[in-house]
Amino acid sequence: MAPPQPAGTMLPLPSTVGWSASGFVAAVLARLIRKGLELLSELDEAAAGHLRRLEGLLPSVWRVLDAADAGAVDLGGRALQELLDAAYAADDALDDVEPAAPGVARDGAGAEKARLAAAATAVARKPRSPLRFLLCFSPPRNAVAAAGGHGKSSKSKISGVDLHGLRQALETMAQAAYRCASMYEHAAPQRNYATVVSGQTEETEQDDIFGREAEVEQILQDVRFGEDPHYRLGIGVLPVAGHAGIGKTALVRFIFHHEVARAEFAVRMWVHVSGAFRLRRQLMDQMVHAVAGHDRDDGDARELLHKELTGKRFLLVLDGITDVVEDQRGDLMEVLKPAARRSLIIVTTRSETVATAIGTMPVLTLGPLGSDDYWKMFKHFAFGSTEDTEECTLLGDDWDDVEEDEEELSPMEQIASELAKKMAGLPLPAQAIGRALYFRRDDEDHWRNVLEDKLWESQDVCGISPALWLSYRHLDPRLKQCFAYCAVFSDDYVFRKEELVNMWVSQGLIYSDREAMRLEDIGGELFDELVHRCFFQPIGSNRYVIHSWMQELARAVATSRFFTITESSGDVPREVRHLTIRTSNLSKLKKDLELQVSPSPDHHFLYRVRTILFHADLSESDDFLDVLAHIFSMTKSMRVLGLSGANITYLPPEIGQLQHLRYLNLSGNKIIDIPETVCQLYNLQVLDVRSNSPSLQPPNGITSLIHLKHLYASEVFLSSTGDMKGLSNLQQLDVFCVGGSMHIDTLRQMTQLRGKLHIRDLRQVDVSEVSKGMLKGMQYLSALQLSWSSCDGQTKEISKDEELLECLQPHDNLRSLEIMGYRGVKYPSWMTKPSGSLSNVTSMYLIDCMNCKTLPPLHVLPSLEVLEIRRMPSITKVSAIPQRSDQESFLKLKRLIFEGALHCTEWLTETSKSRSMAFPCLCELEIRSCPKLTTFPDLPLSLTIMIIENVGLEMLPRIIDKQPSAEEALEATSKHGRWTSGLTTLRVHQCHRLRSLATSLLQQQHLLKSLEFLSIKNCDNVICDIPDGFKDLTALRDISLYDCPKMLVDKFHTSVRTMEISECFVVQGGWVDEDPILFSVWNLRITGCSHVRSDEVSKIEQLDWLSSLLNVYNLHLENTLILRLSMFDQLPSLEILEIDGCDTFFADSSDFTWLERLQVLSIRNCREMSRLPENLCTLPVLEELCVENCPAIEALPENGLPPSLKRLSICNCGSRLIERCRDDELDRPKIAIIGVVYIDGQCIGPK
Repeated sequence: MAPPQPAGTMLPLPSTVGWSASGFVAAVLARLIRKGLELLSELDEAAAGHLRRLEGLLPSVWRVLDAADAGAVDLGGRALQELLDAAYAADDALDDVEPAAPGVARDGAGAEKARLAAAATAVARKPRSPLRFLLCFSPPRNAVAAAGGHGKSSKSKISGVDLHGLRQALETMAQAAYRCASMYEHAAPQRNYATVVSGQTEETEQDDIFGREAEVEQILQDVRFGEDPHYRLGIGVLPVAGHAGIGKTALVRFIFHHEVARAEFAVRMWVHVSGAFRLRRQLMDQMVHAVAGHDRDDGDARELLHKELTGKRFLLVLDGITDVVEDQRGDLMEVLKPAARRSLIIVTTRSETVATAIGTMPVLTLGPLGSDDYWKMFKHFAFGSTEDTEECTLLGDDWDDVEEDEEELSPMEQIASELAKKMAGLPLPAQAIGRALYFRRDDEDHWRNVLEDKLWESQDVCGISPALWLSYRHLDPRLKQCFAYCAVFSDDYVFRKEELVNMWVSQGLIYSDREAMRLEDIGGELFDELVHRCFFQPIGSNRYVIHSWMQELARAVATSRFFTITESSGDVPREVRHLTIRTSNLSKLKKDLELQVSPSPDHHFLYRVRTILFHADLSESDDFLDVLAHIFSMTKSMRVLGLSGANITYLPPEIGQLQHLRYLNLSGNKIIDIPETVCQLYNLQVLDVRSNSPSLQPPNGITSLIHLKHLYASEVFLSSTGDMKGLSNLQQLDVFCVGGSMHIDTLRQMTQLRGKLHIRDLRQVDVSEVSKGMLKGMQYLSALQLSWSSCDGQTKEISKDEELLECLQPHDNLRSLEIMGYRGVKYPSWMTKPSGSLSNVTSMYLIDCMNCKTLPPLHVLPSLEVLEIRRMPSITKVSAIPQRSDQESFLKLKRLIFEGALHCTEWLTETSKSRSMAFPCLCELEIRSCPKLTTFPDLPLSLTIMIIENVGLEMLPRIIDKQPSAEEALEATSKHGRWTSGLTTLRVHQCHRLRSLATSLLQQQHLLKSLEFLSIKNCDNVICDIPDGFKDLTALRDISLYDCPKMLVDKFHTSVRTMEISECFVVQGGWVDEDPILFSVWNLRITGCSHVRSDEVSKIEQLDWLSSLLNVYNLHLENTLILRLSMFDQLPSLEILEIDGCDTFFADSSDFTWLERLQVLSIRNCREMSRLPENLCTLPVLEELCVENCPAIEALPENGLPPSLKRLSICNCGSRLIERCRDDELDRPKIAIIGVVYIDGQCIGPK
């Protein structure tokens, strides 16, 4: 494939790929005719004549647009460009007579009946084409005549609207339509690949890869057992190199989500670079978002990363680096410095030179896929993930040998096989064209047409693979124009779904014939479709990027209507409509924008520009403000303005002249004041002012922006907005803070709100001003959070809170409800009725309701799946008893958290006459801080996670061994011919009243065939009275028994691999089984506890099980009091020994030679250890030694260090030790032969 072109380069567009503007022109044309019909009685005779002429040309224009979409006409022809220019002008004119309505579509209410009546006639007379989704916009034939009248000769304004622009638009559009229809009179599409989809996109697996078994295994081996010294002692860098489109990102994404990476790294961050690496704000934002789940101001980003990474292993992916500056690399390492050792950075790059320079590990270079693997991958995308075609490696699956299918290929498979051979073994083209063909997988003729398309003969067109061109041709007109608009983004831009969809809507690229759907919902469907077809790539957490090849494709199809100004870009095309600015050179910017000349504003190309995005750090200066002011005064058609991250402090007041502006993004700046002229932007629909000055206030008059639909701002900004009644069209409002001028009754008008709404500070509400049912009109709201405050529940407020909550009844469509800080005693009637406002609620959160003594009848809610009850100390009993004996309570509940009910004694779900099951679908149960709770119902087989902490239970619940129904049986787990529990994790902590395990679910070990993790900690009185201990827990891999002085367990299954025990468990000497019970354990952790005294050493010395750790390769001891190394006289498999806070562990140790396999020794937090063992040099294969936070150690051992040592790390130890290690006459000679030496995080040895 040819190298990509510079961002500002104009690429010649092959006519066969189709015109990206067909959909936009068709929609504007339909809107113009419809508006003309509405105002026909006010038009003069000339304008009415243009309207009739335009109506008569409509079928011909539709035919031309259809042909242009299919690539059957010359896209460089003047007639098409004039038609597009006329459409742009008409769009502006329609704005003047029909301001952008915030409803579902841009239809005028008066034309709604005419539009619906016209649909059937329009469908009957229009040709079937990919533009057919627009037919509903078209008026019926002879609609002008049917309206009765030829217009008015008078030019009076009956409606009070100036119609001059509309008249001119009708004339210009009629002339352009005539010229276009005449020039392309005989144009007809022979093949139109465009595929109109239903909008219901199937989910696709983003982590499937093919033919990379060896590479995956190599990376996973490096993660688990890598020998790179920088990785072992600090942060390793693994470079993955290869040509563009070879599959680097897909491979690394697979590793990123792999179960091994999830287990090894506590923090995982994905950063899209796509260029030279510089630690810019955008990259920091991506790291912070991955760590914290939200954005932070640049000032505290480093502080947040330091806090979140301290002591944790991380995996950081830097995707698409082309170059790296050494000081930038140093800055990154400084940010990551607090992390734990064995953290990893994976870098993807096309350059072997960059890979070699940046890596500490050997470069992993990817080559093309083999033909068999490539064929399997292409078949997977073209035919779908069926059992017959699914040959990919999925996340967490074992690698299986794939046998070649010996059966003959079907005709469709033969075509697919031939197509696969045309794509040079590159994954991205295969995915793109494969998914495009999938939608017509039953159309053999279509597949053959694609195979025989002439585009294949040209190899690369404009440096872009023919497969990508063909995948673009499969987009319907809506998708074509939406994808082409992405040419405004730079290569490294990371965007959110709602961000791009809002831009599309603001540009008028989204329209719909579905009355019940918002434009944003339609745009969301189109966005998902482009993701499914590989035009966008998700990188997690609602963030997306565009592959560099797809970005080049977008720029190619967008032609000269889109342009990017960079340091090296050429002249700006006169026909440009969308500008991206990537330079902070103001002289270059003034020159390119021709701001130094003074042509008539109407003739300047900025007059017609509809988008300007600043992707540059334009640090505050008066010059830049002057440039902005000049731009604002000249751009009269601007719809989208992006100044995100431009690092500005003020906006010039000239911004108020952008009368057509719909989208304004000011996020990520330092703005301290917004000019009041912003309030003149009456068409504004989206305003984003997040991450600016913390004290940023809204301008006076912001509530006059009546068309505003999305307001993204801080809580301080929103709470200062004032009376929001004028913003009744808002669809996005995260927080509504009651108080001051923010009256809660305002919410009655805001019926268009979607998503989540948090109403705060309800304690300030005057109940007398609240009307009942004020929230019932919010039918689109999915989540509602009501919070008073985390107060002490004062009695005087009880009645007011009860009355207020009664008035806040939500709409029946609500899916999630959270009530926090409510001080009432009883619940409102709408929460206590079996059916009503909560019938569709799937998630319920009751938090800090201090005075409530009971719960509402939540057990009867038909849709409830998540229930969290936290800090409700007045509850004494939970009674969830169904009315009928055969009725199940909490029918669909999957997750239950019950926490902080300090006085609750029982949870009842049945009476003596009722034996119905509770929680039949429960998967996760967490009960915390309920010290008096003694009764809880038994649990279903569906349970997978159970956590009990600080609970008064004397015995754990049991599992109901109930045969599942036929429907449940499809999802149940079957082993050894019987139904078993799905429980995988059981944690029981701080349950001091718990005495017996024999009467609990742990006695039902025949059901616990999936239990993998068991933790019992800090339970003072529990005993293990199960005769065979845990011997029948055949899946148990990880067990933790800590600080339970009375519990002795002497039998475990050989499946146990990891064990954590406390010293008291060791002292009890409970392991007296004939067989070595720890024979199967690989990882052993022993932790000190308060139940052990220093005079109990003799008890341990008499135990022989310490000599039975035959397979333990990792031994970790933390804060132990009496354990000594001499007690472990047989550790034949030990490779890793970690000592943390065990000052006397090495006492009486004279010889280490019996530790014949020890490779890693770590000594940490031994503050009273005065010296390292003198016999360390006798360790035969020790490779790594870490000494950390041991201030009393002043020197290395007199006898030196083992000659096998390759890595040494000394951190936060005494200054004397550091000085000796740097002194050539003291300890420096002892470390001179070691490969890598880190002292306080700095490498002082050879790399």
